[in-house]
Amino acid sequence: MSTIPNTVEVLEKLRWNAHLCKHSHFRASMKGRNLHVLCGVPIVVVNLFLGSLFFSLINAELPDWTKWSGAALALLAALLGGVQTFFNFKKNYEGHRQVGNEYLAIARECERLIALYFDDILDLEHLSKKISELNTRYSEINQRAEEFIVSDKVYRQAVHIQNQKANREPSLVEQMRNRQATAQRVAEEALEIAESSH
Repeated sequence: MSTIPNTVEVLEKLRWNAHLCKHSHFRASMKGRNLHVLCGVPIVVVNLFLGSLFFSLINAELPDWTKWSGAALALLAALLGGVQTFFNFKKNYEGHRQVGNEYLAIARECERLIALYFDDILDLEHLSKKISELNTRYSEINQRAEEFIVSDKVYRQAVHIQNQKANREPSLVEQMRNRQATAQRVAEEALEIAESSH
């Protein structure tokens, strides 16, 4: 009974980690995009409201409460604009999305290499060289990703999503493990039957 080589196990671990990082950064990207919209839409609405209101009332004598309301809305728009500029939500969520896509490319390449190995198209020596290249790429992505921090909460959500996906869609390595375990059980049962019939 053949077992799964350590080289393939290493590649499977890299695939798992790349998928986990992808989920983390995609979720962080969605959160960042929501914050960008949450700050950006009120800025646009307030500025449009103030612009159209004050343009139409240029020559009109306004009550004090409208002046204070306008000043408060202008201050709110400036405050939200400052928050948006300081935290740079757009750059942040785009960076998370880009890094997530790079991790996804690593994960897909790992899946492809595992499939080639199990189909006897790629041997362990070539697989080992490919792992070295993928590890280098993965390390480079990790260095770029340091700028785009993922919170613990988002990471835990990503782990949950990754585990759910693994249960729904087992990886090629997990499928191979299951086949080997089933074949082992069948062989043991056949041996027991053969021994009991003697």
